[in-house]
Amino acid sequence: MPFDERKVQKYIWNHSEDLFAMIEKPNFEVDPNKKTWEYAPWELLYFKLLKDYEELYKSLERAELFGCEVGLEKDGENTIRADFLGDLEGDNGLIICELKMNRQAERQAYTELFAYANHVRGKFAPMGRRDIFYLLISPMEERIVREATINNLLYDKNRILALVPKIEDSLDTLKFELWIPDKEEFRNFASSSFAAENIDVFKICWKGAMGKWSPIERGKAPTADMIHQLNKVAHYASQIMEANGINGFVFCSQSYPEVRDEGYLENGLTLCGINPFESAKTRFLVQQGCPLEEAVRVGMDALKTEDIFPALKGKCDKALWGWRSIGWPSCLDEIGFEVVKRVNQTVGPSYYERDKGCLTWESYLHRSAEDKLCWNYDIILTGLFRELYDIKLERHYNAFKDYTQEEKGGLIEDGVLEYHCIDMIYSQRHVRDFIDGLIGYNE
Repeated sequence: MPFDERKVQKYIWNHSEDLFAMIEKPNFEVDPNKKTWEYAPWELLYFKLLKDYEELYKSLERAELFGCEVGLEKDGENTIRADFLGDLEGDNGLIICELKMNRQAERQAYTELFAYANHVRGKFAPMGRRDIFYLLISPMEERIVREATINNLLYDKNRILALVPKIEDSLDTLKFELWIPDKEEFRNFASSSFAAENIDVFKICWKGAMGKWSPIERGKAPTADMIHQLNKVAHYASQIMEANGINGFVFCSQSYPEVRDEGYLENGLTLCGINPFESAKTRFLVQQGCPLEEAVRVGMDALKTEDIFPALKGKCDKALWGWRSIGWPSCLDEIGFEVVKRVNQTVGPSYYERDKGCLTWESYLHRSAEDKLCWNYDIILTGLFRELYDIKLERHYNAFKDYTQEEKGGLIEDGVLEYHCIDMIYSQRHVRDFIDGLIGYNE
């Protein structure tokens, strides 16, 4: 039977010191601790997310609510209210809690949570993502709410915990069940992004300041200092990609002398990122039962506006997603052009030639010579690629002592692992092996 949300809010506030005790002990799926290579990429992410989620749950034991129905006022105008405010003892985070007691109301939960959080972050600017702990008390029946929670945990890295309220006959029976992301739902959400066809590539090449970026003499290979300079360019670009929430990777290259002497622009910056529109199309088709390997090859015309926004069914017949998909690489273009411009600035006249090209990662590897006629240097991963590679490395090195002698020998002798982890973090060979395995290319 439905209970009035105001009465539930009042009950929670009057028993706020018992908040953690009201949560039923959750059952987290146990990590099977398989060999690292036996996990699917999405499984590694899932068990890492579960581990972090469990830590968030345990931290609630230190929660203390200090405000109920707290309105934020600006210039004398009442703007928005939070059901509860609180903090965590020993943590610098601020708890913002939203209560929704029915399926229809929970659709607005994140709108209100993030609106209030934006006000709070404005009060304490500059406030980072980890400074706010989002607590959602809601039925979690709407798929859009569940997916929004997974998206925030997986991509946006917000600290979010969801509790499902359970009441039998009276408010005195109120308990909370910890909502845990469904494994299959998570799999469909995460795995659809990792496909070579979903990864866009932007490469910008330049020539200038001979002796700084490349040898002056014909036929000479770049010096260690020149390689170091190019690696710094890639690291600079990766910081901007991370700041823009781009999940991908970036590296610099320099053409072989034989190619350079034919007039090609020798210095290259290659930026790669998951196209969110291609990823959305793939995810939608997978949810409709289409196999992943087929979904990634279906054109963007398969995605209709009503598939993303059902409320527009019959009201909007514009097929915009193909153009959005084609236009998304401009995000990489802007970063690439800005980085090359910045690193070529001097106190005197700055002159350099430049050129550019756009491909998918699949085309870049298999249908062009761009990747084959040059030295490729440090490759820096961003977003989910970086996180997943970190997970794999951590598991490999932590579990190495438990591997059999045959497994240890195979990993080291075959070059799967280096003795020192630092030698793998930016290695072209190791990182590319990781990317190939991630997207299904193991040639």
